[in-house]
Amino acid sequence: ARWDLRTVDLIDPHTGEILCPLYPLDKSGNAGGQRRALDTPAPEPAPPDGKTMPPLLRKLLAEHAATGLPPAYLSPPTDPESER
Repeated sequence: ARWDLRTVDLIDPHTGEILCPLYPLDKSGNAGGQRRALDTPAPEPAPPDGKTMPPLLRKLLAEHAATGLPPAYLSPPTDPESER
């Protein structure tokens, strides 16, 4: 027995309602190696300039400065001779 697969419907097994028609796939037509062209990617955002502080860090530093306590971390002093 052969099936005529030119007209096939997808049917809901519970209601018997036809959901959509299914069509055969032309495999030889799709085998040409042609692919969809990709859009050019968006340019990457510029890195931060380092001159402005992020808002949350600015807020936290202001809150800490209001306490009057010394900073929790003191960076080591820089040696001017080692920078040469």
